[in-house]
Amino acid sequence: MNVKNNQRVRLTKRLFGESLIKLLRDYTLHEITITQLCAEAEMNRSTFYKYYTSVRDLYEQVEYEALERSAQCVRGMELSSEKAVVRRIEKLLSYYRDNSELYLMLLENSIDGEFPYKMIEQTVGFVVNIPDVIPDERKESSEYCSLFVVSGALSIIRTWLKNGTKESPTVISELIFRLAADALRFNMQKH
Repeated sequence: MNVKNNQRVRLTKRLFGESLIKLLRDYTLHEITITQLCAEAEMNRSTFYKYYTSVRDLYEQVEYEALERSAQCVRGMELSSEKAVVRRIEKLLSYYRDNSELYLMLLENSIDGEFPYKMIEQTVGFVVNIPDVIPDERKESSEYCSLFVVSGALSIIRTWLKNGTKESPTVISELIFRLAADALRFNMQKH
């Protein structure tokens, strides 16, 4: 009985999440009402309030779960070589492509602006911590370079998703890695 109840809870929450993503095609998060959400999910308000306090609460849960799933996608992957790093980025991009509607909606509707940066941190943020990517003499400028890499990768991924992921995850992961590595190796002191 408990397993059946757990499955029902997961299904109900998934239906609310999917309904929210559908509504985000036509409305901003602040325009979506609980009434609209319940109608889209074909659930009643009391069921909604059993799990969430507001549309924002549901959105934050969807955002959290999306980040968790993408992190699980690459958890445990080695980062010891350039090829391994590119494979990790490629695996994440493949996951984003397969779930492009969700990730594009979350990128476009981030409540506090943090979701895009958390997502990109999973994609390229770890590059900064790989030994030999940033030589010691360039550590001073690494904060600026890291910001540049994260913002650039975010723009590339957002545009790639908006354009229907025409290029393969392999092509985009190579592009992101090359641009990130070049930016992180740039020496501000020489210029």
